[in-house]
Amino acid sequence: MMSFEVAGLKFRNPFVVASGPATKHITQLIEAEQCGWGGASLKLAIEPAPYINLDPRYGWWKQEHYLAFSAEKRLTLDEALRLTEKGRRQTKELIILANIAYTGEKGMDGWLDMARRFVAAGAHGLELNMCCPNMSFNLKVSGEQEHTAQSGASLGQNAEIVGMATKIISDAVDVPVFVKLTPEGGRIAEVAQACFENGASVVGTTGNRLAIPEFDIHDPKRGPFRFQVEPSVACFSGPWVKPLALRDVFEIRKKVGPVPCILGTGGVRNYVDAVQMIMCGADMIGICTEVMLHGFDFLSGLLENIDKFMDRHGYNSYRNFRDLAVEAIAPADKLTLEQVYARVEPQLCDGCGCCERIGHCYAITIEDQKAIVDPRQCTGCSTCQNVCHAGAISFVERG
Repeated sequence: MMSFEVAGLKFRNPFVVASGPATKHITQLIEAEQCGWGGASLKLAIEPAPYINLDPRYGWWKQEHYLAFSAEKRLTLDEALRLTEKGRRQTKELIILANIAYTGEKGMDGWLDMARRFVAAGAHGLELNMCCPNMSFNLKVSGEQEHTAQSGASLGQNAEIVGMATKIISDAVDVPVFVKLTPEGGRIAEVAQACFENGASVVGTTGNRLAIPEFDIHDPKRGPFRFQVEPSVACFSGPWVKPLALRDVFEIRKKVGPVPCILGTGGVRNYVDAVQMIMCGADMIGICTEVMLHGFDFLSGLLENIDKFMDRHGYNSYRNFRDLAVEAIAPADKLTLEQVYARVEPQLCDGCGCCERIGHCYAITIEDQKAIVDPRQCTGCSTCQNVCHAGAISFVERG
C-alpha cells in the first residue's frame, strides 16, 4: 500500500533517509536498506572542497525538542562518488540520491560536471541542494562580508537562478532531478514552482532553520556546544520545526497544484507526524534528526501504524488522505468562531488565581477562594483553560 513511483524510480515506500550525518558511510546505507527505507539521500557533496569544513558539533536540547549543529563536515566530490558506487554495489532495493552543490567559479558548468559524474557513478537520481551548506548565509546573518560564491540558503531564495539550474541539469542527465529548497526568505512556494516548470521531478523541503541556540546569560561569551569555545549561529532541526515544515509543504502544494511530487522534511518522528505531512501535501517524507538520535529501525513500527490508520479509516492508498489538510485549512477571513464562554467547576477550583492574573482578560475574579466568570466579558479565548492546573474550567455555548 505504501510503494511509490516517481519519474521511473520505484520506491518500496515513500520514506527517505534525508541527507545528513546518517548517510555518509556505506554501513549506514546497508542498514537503511535492511530496515526497510525506500531511499537515502547521500551526505552533501561540495565541489570545490568547502572553505568551512569542521569536525561536527551537535547539541540536543531534550526539553525544547531541538537539535542544533554549529560545525559540520561535508563529503568531497571523490568521497561522495565512491560512496555512490559502493551503495549501488552493496544495496539492491534502496534508491540512492546524490545530494550535490557546486560553489566554485565554473558556475553551471561546475554543476553539470558534478551531475554527470554522479550519474556515471550509478546514482538513481540527483538532489540539487539549494538549502545547504549555510556557509554564505551564515556569514550574511552574522554580519560578515561574504567572500565566496553564494550557495545553499543564499542561492536557494532566487527562483530565477534555481529554475535555470534545474532546467540545465534536467536536460543534460537521464535520471530524475530532485531539488531541495530553503524556507529562508519566505519564497519557497515560488521557487518550487520555478523548479517544476523547468523539469524537476521532485521538489523537497528542508528540516532545519538557521538560529541562535540558548546560552548562559552569566557567561554569554561561552558557546553552548560541548567542545566549542565561542557561541555561534547554528542549524536547528528536530520535532520543534514540524509546524514550520508543514507550512512549507502546504504552501508549495497550494502553489503548484495536485500533480507535482513534493518531498516533505522536518520534525517527523512517528506515524502521526508522517500522516500530518501527507495531509499537508507531501508525497514523500524525508527524516534525518530522528535517525541521528535513535537509529534506522523505528521505520517498521511507523509503517505498521500507518497501515493501521489507513485500515481504520478505509483508505487503500496514502493518496486517499493526501491534501486533506490543504483542503481544510481556511484563511483568516473565512473562519467560523464558536460562541462560548468559560465556566468554572467550583468543586475542582482551588482559588490559586492563575486565571485571574491573565493579562488580557477581565472576565474572571476570585471570590471566597473560587474563580468566578462574568460571561458578558468572556470572549472564549480559552487562555484560562490553558493555565488552569486543576482542570476546573470548561466552556459552554452562549444562548
